[in-house]
Amino acid sequence: MGRLAGKVAVIMGATREGNMGQAIARRFLEEGARVIVSGRGKDGLEAFAAETGATAIPCDIGSRAQIQAMADAAIAEHGAIDIAVNAAAIGFLAPFEEETEEQIDSMLSIIFKGGLFFMQVMVGALKRERPGGRGGAIINISSAVAEIMSDDHCSYMGAKAALNQMTRFVAYEYGKHGIRANILAPGLTITPMLGGFNVPGMIEAYAKEYPLGRITTVEDIANAALFMASDECFMTGQTFNVTGGLTLRRNPTTEEIMASIAAHGGAMPEL
Repeated sequence: MGRLAGKVAVIMGATREGNMGQAIARRFLEEGARVIVSGRGKDGLEAFAAETGATAIPCDIGSRAQIQAMADAAIAEHGAIDIAVNAAAIGFLAPFEEETEEQIDSMLSIIFKGGLFFMQVMVGALKRERPGGRGGAIINISSAVAEIMSDDHCSYMGAKAALNQMTRFVAYEYGKHGIRANILAPGLTITPMLGGFNVPGMIEAYAKEYPLGRITTVEDIANAALFMASDECFMTGQTFNVTGGLTLRRNPTTEEIMASIAAHGGAMPEL
């Protein structure tokens, strides 16, 4: 039997092939969980569900009502929710003085408000009585830049830091209900969100700062999430820095990234 046999897991943000949410969903399925994948991209969810046997229930993390409807549907089909993972993401790079209200609002809608709404709904689901008691695990995918600096990333850093603090609050407030809430903080990871910034020289610039010599992979994240979701994890309110030691050092500066890209014959994408 797998480490998550008999568990029901909701994974928000599993809409695109190769992203963190889908990597976590695959790992959980391998370990025996029944998995509900959610997010705004209906086609991506349904394609993943058709391939893997997961259940696809689209919803917008920026809407508490839609998250509640998704959770209600998941419970109606599977009887309970035991594990809730928030891997929804959005990101942009912009000089601090040039960040627009529209960009900031979009960031806060998904990372801050969405993260809060997701935990509000999932706390309610995890408090429900079920065979074997109540409780479970909430995992929020954050970022190493909630702790260490990164050029042109202010709103993203601030929103992720807020998500971390809200997660700690949930851990503090709802441990009495058997609910564990933890933060999984990757370093730079190759996912669809990286988009045009995945150019020759970019990864090499970051890898120099990782004591273990390479950047984070989605498989690293999925493996960490598996432990955090399992009954083996007697931790709550903690940040799991899945960064190969990056937080012991720093992110490269823009100038260092540009120099590495130039050395590899590439061109720095425009912000």
